[in-house]
Amino acid sequence: MSKELVIKAKNGDIQALNKLINNHKDLAYSIALKHLKNKEDAEDVVQNSFIIVLKSIKSFRNEAKFSTWLYRIIYHECLKELKYKKLTVEYKPQFFDIEDEKIDINKEASFKNIFKVLKPNEYTVISLYYLEEKSTNEIAQITSLSKSNIKVLLHRARLKMKKAANNNIKNEKRNYKRDT
Repeated sequence: MSKELVIKAKNGDIQALNKLINNHKDLAYSIALKHLKNKEDAEDVVQNSFIIVLKSIKSFRNEAKFSTWLYRIIYHECLKELKYKKLTVEYKPQFFDIEDEKIDINKEASFKNIFKVLKPNEYTVISLYYLEEKSTNEIAQITSLSKSNIKVLLHRARLKMKKAANNNIKNEKRNYKRDT
């Protein structure tokens, strides 16, 4: 369906372009907000990114998925904004073997608190990997990070999320005991 929308959007169908953007605006905003830590800046970056998409959709070559192309634009616009504001994004690659871990997040655990523990680059990678089901190759295209670095970020994010989920569960048990 997304390919059909892209073809229609490339041919000037504004409704198709709007539908494509609406399908991805929430994650786009959350990625920008996590990087910029300011609602207004995040909104500006997302809006600028969508303007870039609007102006460039006819030159989109379908070499990657539309979502990969869009998130790459948003990610790099965030980096430009951070550079403009003279903020830094911290990347400290450490290479080691990574085995996939399953994170059992209790339904009662607060997802907001779990995601708060992640650094912006960890949040971006984990969101693209799990929520958008992007491969490490696609995430590498979006972020310009190496596949090894992406695996490291996924591993770190999983560990942090698991720890945050466990802390939430412990806190909820303590609160439950106090209330009874």
